Amino acid sequence: MMRLIGGVLLLVLCSTGLWAGEAVEEEPRPVPAAEALQRTAEARDFLTDMLWMHTERFWHSGRWDECIRISRQITQLDPHFIEAYTGAAWMLWSMDRDDEAIEMYRGGVEANPESHEIYHEFGMYYWHEHDWEAAAEQFRKSVENGAPQYRQHMLPNALERAGRTQEALQEWRALLTRFPDDPIAKRHIEALEKELKEKGESGEPVPTVLGAG
Repeated sequence: MMRLIGGVLLLVLCSTGLWAGEAVEEEPRPVPAAEALQRTAEARDFLTDMLWMHTERFWHSGRWDECIRISRQITQLDPHFIEAYTGAAWMLWSMDRDDEAIEMYRGGVEANPESHEIYHEFGMYYWHEHDWEAAAEQFRKSVENGAPQYRQHMLPNALERAGRTQEALQEWRALLTRFPDDPIAKRHIEALEKELKEKGESGEPVPTVLGAG
């Protein structure tokens, strides 16, 4: 793998004009900081894309350990490559390596605290494990960071499964406020309001008592 990275990096350096051999017939010139940063970013993106292509090859041949190893290298090169975290984490928990999967998700969250995608995928891990409370916590962060409409359904769904019916209803109502034509939210609101009415509950938010507790 190191020979692969070295070979690709050599190709990148040549293609971006950073390789010293290019300057044989030219006088060296200072490279402006902005240009140097752009070239570095282009080289990094090229290298991570090449490595990601190798994970696809290993994926189709069932060599998941190789996929995970390369994905970890990608996250070191580019900490904002979300798919490298989520793809590796999915493979890890699929192989019952849950501690490593959680560590991978947490690394992705730490490096990308404003990414709704990493929170959503972390929540889906807990959803798969039937840990509705932990799933709701991650889905809430996904919503707070601008998750698309179809993903915002997961927060109230997790709250429902956790038995937090009142909170689920409020989240469905909030979702319907954001997306007034959402048919799924409408169905859930109707069903939960009926359920709470049958239990003799109002379905209205419980007021917070200052100083309580």
